Amino acid sequence: MPINFKIRPEYKTIEKIDVLPVEFSQLENGVPVSVIRAGSQDVTKIDIEYPAGAVHAPFPLIASTTANLLQEGTAQKTSQQISEIIDFHGAYIHTQTAHHNTVVSLLCLTSHLPQMLELVHEIITLPTFPQHEFDIYLRKRYEEFAIEGEKVKTIASRLFSETIFGADHPYGRQLRHEHFDQIDLNRIKTFHEKYYKPELAKIYVAGQPGDNIIDLLNRFWGEKTDVPKMNYPSIPAPSPSPEKERIIKKENAMQSAIRIGRPLFNNHHSDFIPLQVLNTILGGHFGSRLMTSLREEKGLTYGISSFIMPLKYSGAWIISSEVTGSKREEAIETVFDEFRKLQNELISEKELTMVKNYMMGELLRNFDGPFSTADIYRNLKEYNLDFSFYRHMVNYLRDVTAFHIRELAQKYLNPEEFWVIVAGV
Repeated sequence: MPINFKIRPEYKTIEKIDVLPVEFSQLENGVPVSVIRAGSQDVTKIDIEYPAGAVHAPFPLIASTTANLLQEGTAQKTSQQISEIIDFHGAYIHTQTAHHNTVVSLLCLTSHLPQMLELVHEIITLPTFPQHEFDIYLRKRYEEFAIEGEKVKTIASRLFSETIFGADHPYGRQLRHEHFDQIDLNRIKTFHEKYYKPELAKIYVAGQPGDNIIDLLNRFWGEKTDVPKMNYPSIPAPSPSPEKERIIKKENAMQSAIRIGRPLFNNHHSDFIPLQVLNTILGGHFGSRLMTSLREEKGLTYGISSFIMPLKYSGAWIISSEVTGSKREEAIETVFDEFRKLQNELISEKELTMVKNYMMGELLRNFDGPFSTADIYRNLKEYNLDFSFYRHMVNYLRDVTAFHIRELAQKYLNPEEFWVIVAGV
């Protein structure tokens, strides 16, 4: 039967998000384990999280270097042997360092979990941090740092964080040339010994791990050790620069990188979810106000985005774009014009409905499958939240009105409360 393309496909409004159930357990030493069982393939993803983030180190570079060198050799295996084992089993091991934690991730066939968990445990607990591998890594990292430091978008981003939070604030301090001279293997080994204790781990499992997954994890991470009480560094309130506009000239730059933003709160605040809607309208999707105005109507940029970045003890609202230097002032003023329109004019029902549907669709996409759901859950747990956070978001999306959006804009989109950072011409 031929398809009649004149008939639109039927659609319906999304009323709720169904999330996969989470099984909670503990290992023999008290390490928490969260398991999401789902998927049609016998594949498992395991994230092992340690409180080994950048804010715990004396200066930038230590935490990420420690994590990235874990696979470069152990007391029993060379880096080449580790790579060969991973390749032979078709597995994937990855480390990622954030402000407050480092996550070691394993993805493999469920049938290979015993061998791969043994390897991951060895990598985490018995790294030797060979001097040769350390030197190679540091040289490569410095080259990347130097190349990135020439880009106006990198200069603007680094200066923005420093300006919003304070140069000495854990969220604002930046990697500098002198840090490459200060770091050494003793600092790496001391950091590893302190923060990679088995009992400090949190484990997140997703996929089809089998019925014996807790026994298997106990074999490697259930060890009881004498871990002293940890005193993690306190995070002070941000201390933004009194300069509301900071411009860095860059010779031979083709464009100006612009960052416009302000300090904010994290996702525990009652206005966090409402601001997600306002931000999406402003610059959070391709058809947003800022994209329409600066790209489509005025041709000032190829792209501009706005996003809210929650942090464990703070947050920031950031608008990011690159424009021709001669159009810099016009671009900044156009952004603030969009602020004022949202403060003074009611959004149309058509636009608001479109944004609601877009956000609901993105939520559905983000919860598609056990691996992405587990990632969301792990991020929520960092803030002591659970999936009810997204149920509140769905409820707000269903009920929000144009009047709510205007009230939020009047409260949070005052141009004088935003900092402007420019790098380039």
